[in-house]
Amino acid sequence: WFGVDNPLSKMVIVAVIVFFPMMINTVRGLTLVDSDALELMRSYAASEFQILLQLRLPNALPYMFNAFKVAAALSMIGAVVSEYFGGNRAALGVYITQEAAQFRFYNAWAGIIIACFVGITFYLVILMVERVSIPWHSSVRVGERP
Repeated sequence: WFGVDNPLSKMVIVAVIVFFPMMINTVRGLTLVDSDALELMRSYAASEFQILLQLRLPNALPYMFNAFKVAAALSMIGAVVSEYFGGNRAALGVYITQEAAQFRFYNAWAGIIIACFVGITFYLVILMVERVSIPWHSSVRVGERP
C-alpha cells in the first residue's frame, strides 16, 4: 500500500498499534463518571458540553495519560519491529537485525539499549506532563509525604 521505503508505512503500523489502547482507555474515562456528580450537574441544568468539559474530560485525563504511557512503549516497539520488514538501511531495527545476523552481538545489544533509552525517555516525558496537567489525581500524589 504505502511502499516498503515509505516512512508513512511505518507510521501507519505504529498508529494502528497504539490506536486501540488509546481509544479504549479514553472511552472508559469518558463513560465512567461518578453518577452523583453527573446527576448534580444535570439538576443544575448543565448542557452536555458543560458536562463534557467540567466532568467527563477531567475524569478521562488519568485514563488518557495511562494510555499515553502504554502507547509510548508500544510505539517504540512498533517502530523498531516495522523497520525489520524493509526500509531504510540507517534504521535502528535494520541495524539490530543486521548486526545480530553477522554475530556482532555487542553492536546489536547497543542498538537494543538505545531503543530502550528512547522508550524510557518517551515514558518519562509523558510522566512529567501528567504531573503538571493533573496534579490533583491520586496517581500523581502517590509519592508525596503529608
